[in-house]
Amino acid sequence: MADGKLFIEDSRTSHRYEIPIHQNTVTAASFKQIKAPEDGSNPVHMVGDGLRLYDPGLKNTAVLKSGMTWVDGNRGLVLFRGLSSKEIWDCDYEDIAHLMLWGSVPSPEQKKRLKNDLAIAAHEVPAAVVKTVRSFPSTAPVMTIVMAGLSAYLGSNPEMIPTATGETLYHRNMDLVDKAIIRTLAAYSVVVGLTVSHRVGRTFVPPDLNKSHLENFLIMMGYVDEITREPHPKNMTCLDRLMAISPDQGLTNSTFSLLVTASSLADPISCIISAMAAGSGPLHFGASEAAYKAMAEVGRPENVPRLIEDVKAGKKRLFGFGSPAYKTIDPRITLIKGLLDELGDDRNPLLAVAAEIERIASTDEYFTSRKLHANADLYGVFLFIALKFPPEMIPIVMIHGRLPGMLAHWREAMGREITLLRPKLIYTGPTKSGQGSSKL
Repeated sequence: MADGKLFIEDSRTSHRYEIPIHQNTVTAASFKQIKAPEDGSNPVHMVGDGLRLYDPGLKNTAVLKSGMTWVDGNRGLVLFRGLSSKEIWDCDYEDIAHLMLWGSVPSPEQKKRLKNDLAIAAHEVPAAVVKTVRSFPSTAPVMTIVMAGLSAYLGSNPEMIPTATGETLYHRNMDLVDKAIIRTLAAYSVVVGLTVSHRVGRTFVPPDLNKSHLENFLIMMGYVDEITREPHPKNMTCLDRLMAISPDQGLTNSTFSLLVTASSLADPISCIISAMAAGSGPLHFGASEAAYKAMAEVGRPENVPRLIEDVKAGKKRLFGFGSPAYKTIDPRITLIKGLLDELGDDRNPLLAVAAEIERIASTDEYFTSRKLHANADLYGVFLFIALKFPPEMIPIVMIHGRLPGMLAHWREAMGREITLLRPKLIYTGPTKSGQGSSKL
């Protein structure tokens, strides 16, 4: 039973309240009717304004409705527009991008149009973007360069910025929204290609109008066969299937950051930059890189017990383990292990370290009692390493596969009634002037 009523009695006033339950959810605004007299109360408690809900980390707060991605963390099930990863297993980038953005796997004609639109847009990159990327030291962090390159792209196209035009531009203007999405997808792939070429001192190869988006992405980065100068089909299949495993994960930290920015009616590139900044930390997209470096530090399987003890003692964090979304085994793990088998690259000695971490932690009461299981970062990093991506490049390539899902959230936001996301805070400081520190 998902619908009903919640009955509340406030001990402060003895008043009773009835709050509707719909889809096992109550609206937070319903609690504003629960008020108490302000006489004698601390003004910061704002009892006359209604009851507030305190949820640090937004662990049990829903902020929007969406039909895009369903994550059943208790059963380890994920559906993208109603389809599982296995159902889109043989789809490529254009297929999955169209599914996430426009709600269906494309027809041959729709797919051809999307491929052409992306290739054409990738040719339209301002010189300022190239100059900005090349202004960085070749050793600069990849994420930093890419965000700067995207900012340069946006600055060179002020017609994409609502405040620069004096208009809302995108809100409920879905034709313009879709054009901006194409430009954003193309800009990201080119900026990443420019960044990788700059870091390794390679001449940048522009996109080919006759290639798919993923082919062009790999060509621009220089990830091609030395003889044919074409991306290896096996590598392309692997990246397509990585995208099928996780084109979206609902309201992740980075997607929520994107939506906070979108709630001010910002352009899609600014929203993506917000998401990238949030995702750059070691607890999000940076987790794969952090997990790999941590395993490299462990070095050998026999050193894993010491790592586990340090984690349990609070001395270290175990990257690649535990997930806010899954309370059971991460369903992506099995698919990732299958891809590793397909690549046939089991020579990485750190794979044995990862397996030993999973083996020990999966039977240790400390982890099992907290429902902490291996997540996609523990093994997914080895796929990227097998594809010759260095650890610092992995977050950028992961975002490339997640970008259509992120932009699908932006598209949904532009199509619904906009509410500026501005949560409340509970003030804990002084309430009278002069009660604070005398030091300025």
